[in-house]
Amino acid sequence: MFTRWGAFVYRFRRVFVVGALGLALAMGFFGLSASSHLSSGGWLDTTSESARVDERLAAEFGGGKSSIIALFRSSTTSDATSPAFQAAIAQTVAPLAGDPNVTGIVGFAQTKDARFISTRGSATYVVIQLNATDEQSVELVAGIRARLSAPAGFSYQLTGYGPITKDAAVLSEKDLTRAETLSLPIVAFILVFVFASLSAAAMPLLVAGLAIPTTLGLIYFVSRQIEMSVYVINIATMLGLALAIDYSLFIVSRFREELARGRTVGEAVEKAVATSGKAVAFSGFAVAIGLSGLLLFKSSAISSIGVAGSLVVISTLVYALTFLPATLGMLGTRVNSLSLGGLFRRLGWRTNAGGGHRWERVARVVMRRPLFVLGPVLVLLFVVGSPFFRLIQGVPDASVYPPGMASRDAYIALQTEFATGETTPIVVLATVHGDPASAGNATALADYGAQLARLDGVTRVESPYSLTDPATGTALTPEQVGQLYALPAASRPAQTQAAIGALQQAYVRGTTVRFNAISRLDPASPESTSLTPTIRALAAANGITTQVGGESAIGHDFLVAQGDRMPYAIGLTLLASAIVLFLLFGSLAIPLKAVVMTLLSISASFGALVWIFQDGNLHDLLHFTPLGYTIAGNPVIMFSVIFGLSMDYEVLLLSRIQEAYRRTGDNTAAVAEGLARTAGVITGAALIMVSVFAAFALADTITIKVIGVGMAIAVLLDATIVRVLLVPATMRLLGRWNWWAPGPLQRFADRLGFDHVEDADPVLDQGPTLGGAAG
Repeated sequence: MFTRWGAFVYRFRRVFVVGALGLALAMGFFGLSASSHLSSGGWLDTTSESARVDERLAAEFGGGKSSIIALFRSSTTSDATSPAFQAAIAQTVAPLAGDPNVTGIVGFAQTKDARFISTRGSATYVVIQLNATDEQSVELVAGIRARLSAPAGFSYQLTGYGPITKDAAVLSEKDLTRAETLSLPIVAFILVFVFASLSAAAMPLLVAGLAIPTTLGLIYFVSRQIEMSVYVINIATMLGLALAIDYSLFIVSRFREELARGRTVGEAVEKAVATSGKAVAFSGFAVAIGLSGLLLFKSSAISSIGVAGSLVVISTLVYALTFLPATLGMLGTRVNSLSLGGLFRRLGWRTNAGGGHRWERVARVVMRRPLFVLGPVLVLLFVVGSPFFRLIQGVPDASVYPPGMASRDAYIALQTEFATGETTPIVVLATVHGDPASAGNATALADYGAQLARLDGVTRVESPYSLTDPATGTALTPEQVGQLYALPAASRPAQTQAAIGALQQAYVRGTTVRFNAISRLDPASPESTSLTPTIRALAAANGITTQVGGESAIGHDFLVAQGDRMPYAIGLTLLASAIVLFLLFGSLAIPLKAVVMTLLSISASFGALVWIFQDGNLHDLLHFTPLGYTIAGNPVIMFSVIFGLSMDYEVLLLSRIQEAYRRTGDNTAAVAEGLARTAGVITGAALIMVSVFAAFALADTITIKVIGVGMAIAVLLDATIVRVLLVPATMRLLGRWNWWAPGPLQRFADRLGFDHVEDADPVLDQGPTLGGAAG
């Protein structure tokens, strides 16, 4: 099938080249606007209790609309309550009075509430209420910023969903530009060194230059239909650059090898597609399957990364199996033009003979003492991966962005400089039977509020039933609250009745009563999210039912939903990848071995990430502020991506080993030859992937930094320890069982024909080269 496809592409090579260029240009045009439709949210499980609380707040309490918080400071006065300070704020926000998207402005001037003033009294904030949803608010940020102009001596910063999303998109583009600027020259150098030819080195970069804009265009269209994370652009570019160059490297290397054997250009294209093209196709399927596991998660922040990753794999495969062989067919032997081999030889750089023989010697040394190699390597991987056992996850908030981003700094200031938890309360909706103001219900509700207030981490509780004695300032007992509500309104103390009336107006709707539990804990922290099940376990009398929401509850529900879906996502990835490898190789041992070894390398990279980012080691070198926890979602995203990527080298290496084994029947010789003949390509591909991923380690956003570092470590481990040591050792121990499958399964694989070796010609005696034609 792949041979016929190679012949078809070669026959219509000009049509494929023109069509690919036209498609990439068209999609790239739309890709320029892809970031404008992305979201910094998406961490909400829409079926959770906290999501239902959000819906009820919107329906019953008039919530559901977004807001922007403006934080004000002054260099001329330290009293934020002073008339001059408040007048400056009023002057700044006055231009918003006629804005149809602004429904109100609430701050200290309107309420005289001390929560709007910082603990030192030098800063204050106002809430700009919008007639828009969170997603709609993103488009309003630029207009609001343009109309706000603080007087001399005063400054402001905006935060909230809209400003954070807007600033995150700008930061994401800066991170992307920085990573591309750094990685592309390194990638180009490696390609030139691998191929020793400028023409051949340009091929992978061309494929990447087509696949990435096409993916961004697809993301533009998909993001208009579903919520997609602001991180998908970075991850899609990171993956697109690595995969496009890797897949092209495999195919171009095999094409040059076939030309060196004396084949015609058409035959070389056919054989390159039939061998390396097939390996690339199955590798792409493995990567796509790994990413598709993310689609099982309810959070759009995670599932959208699975969508974007699958799109980039599809785009890369399309161009690698159409544009690339078509272009190679048009170039023919000119793919070796602009050679730098002579220059490299004069410089003393060894890019030719001997490289393959060195790798073959390494493989034979390993296979002479497989257990001696296998034991220490497994111990090393376990030690490196052991920090993963103390993994703690927290839901990301604006603190994951770097200092200097205005919306992030304002968010942190609200958490640290003001009374903690005022803008991010834990919300409890209590539903009663009958009148909430009846003495029995009032007593039960007051008792529930008292239980909330006694919880460790809760500073105070706001509700119409959490009352204090005006004379002493001490909290009333539930029985005293019940007695107070049993009195006619006219018989209550005037000050108390006024407070009850105001609280009832704000916190009671029909039979629903709202409690705001103000917590001193950061809502994104594991300590805060773990408080949610404790609150949900509190008992309320009189048949009162409760639902818990707010940011910390959203985080808890996200973690629970992630944990519930994790086994299915991992199971799907492992099973589907094993099936793909079985279909390709017709063996049961190969898929099982590949899955186990990939899990070992992934576990080791996860352990390194916990040690670096959760424990805070190397934070000065990598320029990040330790959070004390691992960002939720990162481990599963990295598992899906890394598992798929690790199949790249596995498929390419085992394909060449299988070719040699089918031809010779000698397992040891086949392993040595396969490792030797793929050494140059896999080494170059690994260096390219590590360079691309490591470049994203310079990102200011810690989420992208973690993913970049993690994938660089995983690829480095996979291309060195796994490929050089574990594969030869385990394949030597398994011997002929490497290629075994039960009779019915073997016959099934034979009928499909994917495991057939499409290159049965005698191989060259010379080992593979980095700068020559072999791959």
